[in-house]
Amino acid sequence: MLFAGEIISTILQILVFAAIPFLVYLIGNRRAKGFFDYIGLRKPETRTMVYAALCAVAFVLPALLLVFLSPNILEAATAPNTVIGKLRANGLSVTTFILLILKALIQTSFTEEIIFRGFAAKRLIGWLGFTAGNLLQALLFGAVHLLIFAGQEFSFALAIGVVFYPALGGWIMGYLNERVGNGSILPGWLMHGLTNLIAYSALLLA
Repeated sequence: MLFAGEIISTILQILVFAAIPFLVYLIGNRRAKGFFDYIGLRKPETRTMVYAALCAVAFVLPALLLVFLSPNILEAATAPNTVIGKLRANGLSVTTFILLILKALIQTSFTEEIIFRGFAAKRLIGWLGFTAGNLLQALLFGAVHLLIFAGQEFSFALAIGVVFYPALGGWIMGYLNERVGNGSILPGWLMHGLTNLIAYSALLLA
């Protein structure tokens, strides 16, 4: 039941996150054809995917070091209301690790890439140019990570770190997509998904 519920939740989340850009596209173009290209679901250059994988490893290792060296961040990242907290509650099992992969690669990374890099980044870059547009979408992406502290006490300095490190990742993903990846969101998805997969696995086993 738990696994089936997560599958349904993942599908619903994809639909909800895709609904906003789809409605905007539909209103502006009065047709559904071309929507995938509008959000960047297109084939990137192969080398960009290699860069994305390398960036994921280079990005996640310092973040994990910071988390494990800071009890406050570790506590926040593994609190009961977080992804890791909920996975830990199920205990270590094959089902738990399947759910971890589902959450890391689809439920968090793919849905977020649709809304942030596929929709927000492309629109902001179109309006403001690459430099300002990519920076703004990255800051928005970073700010969303404050939700990890929902219902918890946290310091301003800690919040700044939680916002700006993900924002850096958001900027890199935007750069990979738009400057190297032919406008595809797949490089950003790969970087995001691998980063989550490595981080979630480390935190689950910690």
